[in-house]
Amino acid sequence: MMAPINPTDPTCQKCGTCCRKGGPALHREDRPLIMDGLIPAEALYTIRTGEPVRDNVEQRLSTAPGDIIKIRGRGADWCCRFLEDESARCTIYDRRPVECRTLQCWDTHAIEALYHRDRLTRQDLLEEVEGLWELISDHDQRCAYHTIRDLAGGLSADRSGKANAFAAITDMVKYDESLRKLLVENGHAPAAMLDFLLGRPLIETLPGFHIKVEHTAGHIRLVHSILT
Repeated sequence: MMAPINPTDPTCQKCGTCCRKGGPALHREDRPLIMDGLIPAEALYTIRTGEPVRDNVEQRLSTAPGDIIKIRGRGADWCCRFLEDESARCTIYDRRPVECRTLQCWDTHAIEALYHRDRLTRQDLLEEVEGLWELISDHDQRCAYHTIRDLAGGLSADRSGKANAFAAITDMVKYDESLRKLLVENGHAPAAMLDFLLGRPLIETLPGFHIKVEHTAGHIRLVHSILT
């Protein structure tokens, strides 16, 4: 068992607790880690503008003000994929992201000051890739979370308004799914990179708007759960 932090002489005990709570968000200072290949794009995912997200610093649910690029967990586990289980050692410790270098579990002032500042965006990394950034921007516009939020509000409207909102969200889900499939089938991107390029699939994020997506006999069905 790791020794507890001594409040009079705090140092990192390398227990891995912070790493097991999830990978860091990346900042512009971390761009060389991606460009040099130390952290591959397949190890990342993007939380897009307007997506429901938990603010780990303020400990509340919020919406992403812009791109938040994070290191993936391991499968269903939130644990950072660069943490070794047995040794609790970071495999990229010498070139770890700035949030990891800044975090001190015994004094969170520094990480709180950094948390929302100079976040790395997909545009920082992909703007110069011919054709790709235009495709990503188009997907962001057609699957914009502010539009989904407005449509979700219409699900409590009259029958006609509800039907129109369901139809519009269904079209978004179909487009999101077909684009992902097309990129993989045409060899433009591996499946493991899609959550970085396009953000998480809408079928995974719509529950944050109280909408569940069901696939039945080749058809998409949306179910709206109304909070009481």
